[in-house]
Amino acid sequence: MTNMYEIMNAHPLTVVIIIASIMVTPMYALGTYVFSGASPKKGMQVGIAFLLFGAFMAWVCLSGLPRRLGLPGNLIVPVAWILPSTVLFLKREWFLSQRLSQKWLVGLQIFRVIGAVFLLEMPCGNIPGIFAYPAGLGDILVALVALGVILRYRKDEHIPPGPIILIIVLGVSDFLSAFFFGFFSSQTPLQLFSPAVPNHFLVFPTGMIPLFLVPYAIFFHSLSWLNYRRYDKTRAG
Repeated sequence: MTNMYEIMNAHPLTVVIIIASIMVTPMYALGTYVFSGASPKKGMQVGIAFLLFGAFMAWVCLSGLPRRLGLPGNLIVPVAWILPSTVLFLKREWFLSQRLSQKWLVGLQIFRVIGAVFLLEMPCGNIPGIFAYPAGLGDILVALVALGVILRYRKDEHIPPGPIILIIVLGVSDFLSAFFFGFFSSQTPLQLFSPAVPNHFLVFPTGMIPLFLVPYAIFFHSLSWLNYRRYDKTRAG
């Protein structure tokens, strides 16, 4: 039984921040629909779907499935990243039957400041700097830019296209950078970087960031883009 689950000896603050963030995700999805004047029922359904997705990813993380599968296990992360957004693209008429507030869609990215836990775990010897610096600092940068956009347009009804696209480009670029340094510093046949500290960022609790919180953030990037294309592009033109 002692070998059934893999848990990082993480800083207590890391555990609190990550678990609290996971708990907020279904409520934020509901709030996005409710405060956008859209269907509360639909927002609740989206929140429940992510709750179930998060529960499954918690098992994936705790069981050490990516490590157990070897090199193919590294595909779990990119699949997890694209799965929710793929469902969104296929069912975009359902998700966006009513306009959603870009303030709520962009505002979600402020929570990416939790990526700072990678920097917190680095001096604890749990995560190497080659991954912690780009992943942690990148998330903080995106969170600060998102916060600046929300504050700048807090009194306006809509956010202009430029800031929306900026957040999406910065956000996706940050994720790609984190994946690059995370994948190529992990102990696989494709390892390019050999840090002194083994990269075990997929272990619980930090593993819930790439396995669940990142897919959630990407989903909101996709929702923001599709919402802009559907409702705001014509008006902006």
